[in-house]
Amino acid sequence: MVFGQPLTVPSNTRMMAITHLVLVVTIGGMSLWLVLIRISGASTASSYHLLNPFFGVLLAYLILGEPLRMADFIGAALIVIGLLLTTQASGRVRQS
Repeated sequence: MVFGQPLTVPSNTRMMAITHLVLVVTIGGMSLWLVLIRISGASTASSYHLLNPFFGVLLAYLILGEPLRMADFIGAALIVIGLLLTTQASGRVRQS
């Protein structure tokens, strides 16, 4: 029993969803992350995590039809400013 519910055999749909999460999302995402680290370096690649909220809001707008608010645009501007500051700062460190 898990959380008071008896265990059941997962359906084909659930197994396909789990397989997709494992192969595409986890392994594919990690592979792309490692390629980004190799190309741009760890410090620059880590700053791209700042884009996660931006793409979350963008995908919610495009896929789910969520409305965009002024706070979303302000947040996106702050993300862009932070990303520019971190990538420019790491570029200055490498040059010196």
